[in-house]
Amino acid sequence: MCRILEATNTLCLPLPPGYHTLLSVLGVRCLPRHTFLQYVDHGVLQLTETFVSRLMTDLDNSDANEELKFSILKRLPEPMEQRICHLWDHPISSACISRDYVRASTNQLYNHQFNTTKSRKPEFLPLTFLTKILLDVEDRALNPFEEQENVDARFVEETALKQTLILLGFQDK
Repeated sequence: MCRILEATNTLCLPLPPGYHTLLSVLGVRCLPRHTFLQYVDHGVLQLTETFVSRLMTDLDNSDANEELKFSILKRLPEPMEQRICHLWDHPISSACISRDYVRASTNQLYNHQFNTTKSRKPEFLPLTFLTKILLDVEDRALNPFEEQENVDARFVEETALKQTLILLGFQDK
């Protein structure tokens, strides 16, 4: 299959749909984990959203499988990582979801207070530009509670409360 991939790349031919998913499934099932991850790093295997979502739901949370899941999540692009992170029922993914939720809620609260006081923000152009870019990225982000079946709601609530207290300065990290 790698030779087929190499031949189609050199001839600039399109691959059939699902080819990269199938090749990745074969790679994770047949290759040692370090070799599989090296192939991903070198671009021989491409991590498709279908493959990663199936992998997150099919594998259990044993130590070896958690290590593989973390290694794969680390190699995903940011938008795909946010979508896939919601499929994995793990405390770290729940903490990421709650942190994003608190950040968005705090920004909404700040914007609401800013609009009601009608005061002017101090202008520091590089920081203002960076803030606008970050707000645009957050607006394009996925709703963190869109898929609630894999979210530990109590943990997310406790973590969000703790993050809020830290951001408001009522509690130390």
